[in-house]
Amino acid sequence: MKVSRTKILLATSILPQTLLVRIIGLYPEKVELYFSQSFYPLLFNLQHVFIKPIPFSFGDLLYLSLGIYICYTVIRFLLKFRLPKTNDIIGVGIFISLFFLLFQLNWGINYHRTPLADKLPAEKQYSDSLLIDLTTRFAIMGNIFHSQLSSSDTLAVSIPYAKKEISKRIQSSYGDLWSSTVDVPQVKASLFSLPLSYMGYAGYLNPFTLEAQVNMRMPKINLPITIAHEMAHQLGYAAENEANFIGFINTFKNADPYLRYAAVLFGFRHCYSDLMKRDPDQAKILVQQLNPGILKNFAESQDFWEEYKNPFEPFFKESYDVYLKANGQESGIKTYNQMVAFLIAYDLQNKFKF
Repeated sequence: MKVSRTKILLATSILPQTLLVRIIGLYPEKVELYFSQSFYPLLFNLQHVFIKPIPFSFGDLLYLSLGIYICYTVIRFLLKFRLPKTNDIIGVGIFISLFFLLFQLNWGINYHRTPLADKLPAEKQYSDSLLIDLTTRFAIMGNIFHSQLSSSDTLAVSIPYAKKEISKRIQSSYGDLWSSTVDVPQVKASLFSLPLSYMGYAGYLNPFTLEAQVNMRMPKINLPITIAHEMAHQLGYAAENEANFIGFINTFKNADPYLRYAAVLFGFRHCYSDLMKRDPDQAKILVQQLNPGILKNFAESQDFWEEYKNPFEPFFKESYDVYLKANGQESGIKTYNQMVAFLIAYDLQNKFKF
C-alpha cells in the first residue's frame, strides 16, 4: 500500500523539530521574552480554566489510558505474528513527532529560557567560608524552630495539618512572593503515588496538562518543599535546581512555622551535602550540633525511601537523567543538588532571617 507524502513528512518531522529546538536554545533571552513570559502564561492560564476544577489528576488518567492503549496495540500486533509494515512504522513515527511537538510547545521550550543564575546573579564557584557560614546558620535556625515546635529536643517535629491543608498553605503564599502572569499554581495528589514511591520520585509536572502531581505517600515533613517545587515548575521554571530554589524561598518565607521548619531542613541538607564534599570534618561538627529530634525528621524521610527501594529504581533514575540531559540540563539528575549557589547568592543580597 502506497504511503501518502503527508504522512511521510509528519513521521520524519521529528528531525527538523529537534534541530529547530537546538537553534532556539541558542537564544535564551528571546525564549524568556516571547515564550516563558508571553506565550506560556497564556497557555497555562487557558488550560488551568479547564483542568483546575477537575478534583483528580487528569494528566495521570491520560497517561494511564495511553499506557493501556499502547500495551493493547503491542499485544494485538504480536499475536498476528508478522513483521511491521511500512504503515505501522510511519504510524509510530507520526505519533513520536506529534508527541515531541506538543511537549515542546506546551512546556519543553522553558528549558531554554534565561538561567536564573543570570538574574540573581549566582556564581557557580563560592568560598568554603560562605558555605560554612550559611550551613551553620541553617543549623541554628533548625534548632530554634525545632525547640518552638516540639515539646522535647529529642522528638521529631510532626506537622499537624492534613496533607491537603499543607498544599493550600503553600499555594496561598505563592501569589504574594512571585510576580508572574501565570495563574496561582496548585498541585494534585498523583494517582500513581505508589509507583512513584518505588521509582524514587517525589512528584512531577505533566508537560501536557501542566498539572503538578505530588507523591502523597511521603512523610509530611517532605511535602512542603515538594509541593512548592512542583508549583515552581508550573510558573515555567523547568530547571530542577531553579525549581528547588524557588520552592525553598516560597516555603521559607511562608508565615507558617511548620512549613518554614521544613524549608530550613531542606536548605541545611543541601548545604551539608555540599560541605561534606569540601570539608567533611566541619560538616560532621555541624550535624552534631543539631537537636536529636531534627535527626529523627531526617531519618523519617530516609526510612520512607528505603522502604520502597528496589532493583528497578536505578533504571528509572537513569531514564530521568537522560531526559534532563536531552533537554539541556547538562548535569542531568544531579541538577537537583545544584541549588546551593542560588542560596548563597540570595543570602549575600538578602540574608536569611528567622
